[in-house]
Amino acid sequence: MIKKIITQASGKISSKIIKKNKFEKESKQTFIFLNKLKVINTQGKGVINLPWSKIFLGIALIATITGGLFATKTLAGIDKNLAAVKEAQRPANVKLTKIITPNCSSCFNVDEAVNLFKKQNILVGGERTIQFDSSEAQSLIKELGIKRLPTYIATGEVSKNNLKNFVINNGQVKNGTFAFTKVTPVFIDPETKKEMGKVTATILTDPTCNQCLDPKLTVEQFKKANVKIVDQKEVVWNSDEGQKLISQYKITKLPTFLFSSDIDVYDDIKANWSNLGTIEPDKTYVARNLFLPYRDLEKGQILGLVNLIYLIDSSCADCYKVDTVQKPILVQYYGVGINSEQTVDISSGKGQNLVDRYKITKVPTILLSPEASQYITLKNVWKNVGTVESDGWYVFREMQQLGKVVYKDLSTNQIMGRVQASPIPNTNGVNQ
Repeated sequence: MIKKIITQASGKISSKIIKKNKFEKESKQTFIFLNKLKVINTQGKGVINLPWSKIFLGIALIATITGGLFATKTLAGIDKNLAAVKEAQRPANVKLTKIITPNCSSCFNVDEAVNLFKKQNILVGGERTIQFDSSEAQSLIKELGIKRLPTYIATGEVSKNNLKNFVINNGQVKNGTFAFTKVTPVFIDPETKKEMGKVTATILTDPTCNQCLDPKLTVEQFKKANVKIVDQKEVVWNSDEGQKLISQYKITKLPTFLFSSDIDVYDDIKANWSNLGTIEPDKTYVARNLFLPYRDLEKGQILGLVNLIYLIDSSCADCYKVDTVQKPILVQYYGVGINSEQTVDISSGKGQNLVDRYKITKVPTILLSPEASQYITLKNVWKNVGTVESDGWYVFREMQQLGKVVYKDLSTNQIMGRVQASPIPNTNGVNQ
């Protein structure tokens, strides 16, 4: 910034000097002209012999003074700009006041927030602490419209430009005072004096579905995201309590989980919950958009359980291990729930039947039962790796999608992808 200002100012000085040089040049030309005329007086009484050296010095002096005035004015502008830059870089002078809630051990850590503020370009001229239930704190809470405690406020140069972005992103300025508002749960509501953000999680379980995603894993993720879950209980879906919850909230997919209304104060979760479920009239949060497999109560069955067939050729010892390569892709990348696994050799009657029915030309490969169509992502990408047959079965065909694997081409009876062994060199220069 300073370099830019100085560069601009240098340009202005150069411009003024050019003008000065032009003035001096014109003055010199005038001198030459007068020298030729010898300055004839207006009354015709003769020639006035003036001391030309003095005239020249006078003209030069005037030109120098004029240029100096131009330069002085420009340098004054530079000084003014440099002063503005220096002022912008100067730390803002502030005083801090923390409003604390000493009896709330699980409340927001206001000290961490204050430390972050101190890392800004500020100079703290004083810092003090008051309790939220004191008369001074209550007055400040009312005046500044504070909704969550603990917090801190700052007075002084809080509107200085070098604090502008921090103030916008972390709070508000009212009556010349900055109040920090990004207080996350748990916090004290100044009006009710209650602790807000302590959540109860209810897990609605289905013990008979071993392949179903365990809702407790999802709840743990919320805990890691700093949701304060103080109570967690499990309810079997077909118990009396489970049936009551299912009826009250019209739950159709299991297993699932519910959060108490206390989670409503978690702004990020509230804003994004529609991707996962619904917020009921009583502010209970119900997870509904579940990953397969799950029990569909309306259809009376577990959806998303796929039967998996590994079709191999036992005569191909070098062929890739289809179960160790393909299964992890299905389970880990696409979340496919496996109901059963079966290995079938093409030399068997069932194997030959599969080869003939689906016109399979490359093995080892996999076949997935029609339930695979319930996995939308897998269904969308399958056209790039295989075919969906008329009976709904999925057949994997594009071996190149697996990278450099060894497989057998049944149409040519050749092993494909096998790396040829390189000859071992010896010291005699003859291949062995």
